[in-house]
Amino acid sequence: MRTFSLEWKLLREDALKICCICIVYPLCTTLLLLYMTSLFDGMTLRQAFTALLGQVEELTWMYWTLLWFGYVLLIQIIWKPRSTSFSYNMLLRYPKKSWFWLNRLLILLIFTACYVAMTYIMSFFLFLKAHVVLQFDFLIVLQALFLCINMYCHALLWKIIELLLSAKIGTISLIVLFFAGIKQSAPYIPFYYGLMGNFEANMFAVILVMEGLFICLLSLFIVRIGLKNDYD
Repeated sequence: MRTFSLEWKLLREDALKICCICIVYPLCTTLLLLYMTSLFDGMTLRQAFTALLGQVEELTWMYWTLLWFGYVLLIQIIWKPRSTSFSYNMLLRYPKKSWFWLNRLLILLIFTACYVAMTYIMSFFLFLKAHVVLQFDFLIVLQALFLCINMYCHALLWKIIELLLSAKIGTISLIVLFFAGIKQSAPYIPFYYGLMGNFEANMFAVILVMEGLFICLLSLFIVRIGLKNDYD
């Protein structure tokens, strides 16, 4: 618990940047869609969320591009490198350094959920202007969960590349993966598996289990590489 609170304290330095990305950025990207509200007229709330955030349409690819770009910035702020002196101090005070890696993974997951939640909240206000039918459906929550998990999987891939190669290569790779997933709706692109509009209802449980296992494997791999780098 002490190591977790320490990570939160370190993030205070970037509190303004994090708030801007998690709150202001989704607001700005949503404002870009004001001229497209007619697309959602007459839809139910679930249909509107599916049309905007459940799949990539030809008219919304720019929105998705900006949404992912904001998330790439968030990843780099949350997981920015610590100073060498800080790392040495933590190694001396806390021999079980794996907790620091697990805490950093957990903190990004929390902020990823916040980023997705704010995106859905801003989209909801957009739909109010579009006069959609306000009928709540649990599938909206499930859709947000799929998107959050998919974003987090990409973040873990970025971290692995950053640890093995460099942050620049990881960022470029992530942007390429995002853009390819936005422009090419194909099963061999990881982004495809985060969009609920691409699957039948009977596949939801299978996809969630697969992505959950994928996250566990990537997280264990990150902790192992991170510990090796810390002690080398």
